[in-house]
Amino acid sequence: MKEGVKMNTIIVYYSKHHGNTKKLVDAITEKYGITAVDILNKEQAELEKADIIGIASGIYAGSFAKPLLKYLSRNLPEGKRVFFISTSAGPKPGYEKSIRALTDGKSCEYIGSYSCKGFNTFGPTKLFGGTAKGHPTDEEINGAVSFFSGLLQK
Repeated sequence: MKEGVKMNTIIVYYSKHHGNTKKLVDAITEKYGITAVDILNKEQAELEKADIIGIASGIYAGSFAKPLLKYLSRNLPEGKRVFFISTSAGPKPGYEKSIRALTDGKSCEYIGSYSCKGFNTFGPTKLFGGTAKGHPTDEEINGAVSFFSGLLQK
């Protein structure tokens, strides 16, 4: 049975290569019955009706996915409460810089973020079978669900 969410929450996400980020989003939406919008499928959402907007992406060249940033620059309403979820093969420094600049520019309230490793076969890493194999793990996926649960407690 899905746990109820008191506030209207939508997660907008971009998950392309291995579905790393989608695994985290799916676990959260399955448990809480909230809406997820995959921008790769050209899905639209009524973001203005959301109380909280999650923004989830794999990290590409050290940043949230450019198509997601472009989508949000056009569609993210002013003044929303936002949280971030990301997956990447490497260390975390600086990944949120581009998304924070966008959400801060729209006077959004940042309420937290969750990041974990994700399997990567981009560029030369493909020659060696990729990096961060086996990620996100079940523990990391459960960590994303726990992170979201904690947001609801605030």
